[in-house]
Amino acid sequence: MRSKQILSFVLILFILNSINIFAAQNKDKVVTKRFAIAVGTNKGGKDRVKLKYAVTDAESVLEVFEELGGVSEEDSLLLVEPDVKTFYTEIGKFQAKIERAKSEYSRVEVIFYYSGHSDEDYILLGDEKISYKDFRETINNTAADVRIAILDSCASGAFTRLKGGKKRLPFLLDTAYDTKGYAVMTSSSSTEASQESDLIKSSFFTHYLISGMRGAADMTRDGRVTFNEAYQFAFNETLAETTKTLSGPQHPHYNIQTSGTGDVVMTDIRRSSAVLILSEGISGKIFIHDKNDVLVVELTKLLDQTIELGLEEGEYRIINIPETQVFEFRVNLQKEMNFELSNDLFEKTDVKYTTPRGDRYIKVQRETILRGKSRITLFVELVTKTTSMHGGAGVLMGANFGLTFNNALSFGVGGYGKSNFGGGGPGLPGYGGLFFAYTFSPQKKTHFRVLVLAGSGTAKNGNIFYVFEPGVEMVVNLSKVVRLQFGLSLPIDDREDTGLGNPIFSAGFQFGK
Repeated sequence: MRSKQILSFVLILFILNSINIFAAQNKDKVVTKRFAIAVGTNKGGKDRVKLKYAVTDAESVLEVFEELGGVSEEDSLLLVEPDVKTFYTEIGKFQAKIERAKSEYSRVEVIFYYSGHSDEDYILLGDEKISYKDFRETINNTAADVRIAILDSCASGAFTRLKGGKKRLPFLLDTAYDTKGYAVMTSSSSTEASQESDLIKSSFFTHYLISGMRGAADMTRDGRVTFNEAYQFAFNETLAETTKTLSGPQHPHYNIQTSGTGDVVMTDIRRSSAVLILSEGISGKIFIHDKNDVLVVELTKLLDQTIELGLEEGEYRIINIPETQVFEFRVNLQKEMNFELSNDLFEKTDVKYTTPRGDRYIKVQRETILRGKSRITLFVELVTKTTSMHGGAGVLMGANFGLTFNNALSFGVGGYGKSNFGGGGPGLPGYGGLFFAYTFSPQKKTHFRVLVLAGSGTAKNGNIFYVFEPGVEMVVNLSKVVRLQFGLSLPIDDREDTGLGNPIFSAGFQFGK
């Protein structure tokens, strides 16, 4: 009996030791490895219009997965305008890399993204094409536990109708998911065109997909965006935005073949460089632009909900439109910063807005909200200047006119001459030249600008002189096209007989949008 007890004890020790050895050998296989492949092609053959944003959309999607989706740079692949041979060659190399990862990680996921032309049967790579069937087989042959395909192209919904697919409810919401299989998300149905926009410089579907994956789609507020959440957000926003377009409504589709439970996490907001928190009191349309004035996130926010958005560190301009009024706020997000934005930080803008959409934001002009760097307007200024000249008071009258870029930077020409009012004696100088100005916070009713005029003039004895006149002005917006300005400047010239060595006080009116 005693020998049996000893034998049992030894057997138990052996089993426990084996378990420890197995655990030690597999301790590194508890991590999920994720890969991402993005294909962008603007060319769809000689008979199709060349797209503008397919390549940049592919770059943007890959950037989001690298930043928030757990994909390292070495595990991502971007194919720009590939032909069929290049497509299969590069995908083959990547598939071998994924196969090697299977022996090192307990779970491997791969995400395919395609943006470009397609029809009911093929994706189009320039003058060449790949059938949906071959494309799906390429994805299915990838040695990954989860395979996600995202297609942003015309009639891409046909891809979800291949034999063997079954449309059903998406994965259950479960943070500890063990789902394995295949899922596809497409930008349109099998009979619809997928549309892109010059205003947002992207396709509608990819624009809202990215906005959703940055946090706008996180309905459960757990800091992560799942496949289901990303799809629902992209579907709702894309459909709403394309309802009034010439091409008509665009309905994104999905198709899922999976086993297990849980929803695949697409992005984790907590991985981002910085987090922008939209507080409960903010509502309405939200537009977020980066320092280059590129629209990076767009969403409609409801009251009493808090939304966290994962963004890269940098400067951002945020537009909020709760009803018909427009508010703006600028913020510089630092690395690892969690910045909470509340209503009281916004400032009302005085810009007039219109829209072709016919919804409740009828006074919102997307061309202005999504303005680029090339917005140019004309301006004319009528100015009176007063200073001390030749022992008396001198009055000069003149004008500036030219171009203003983005309501801030202005340049043009200006000129001033002696007025019949005031003293100063005969021979008051006249002068003019190039005019430059920069305006700070032009949307505010009262704001300031710095300016300079550089040119030449004629002194009282007829001699030519050169002048450099820096100054500062306070500007009051009387209306959207008329402003009142008061200024102080100090002209510097190269002669003593001009009488311009004293400070100049100015007042005038500015006209222009």
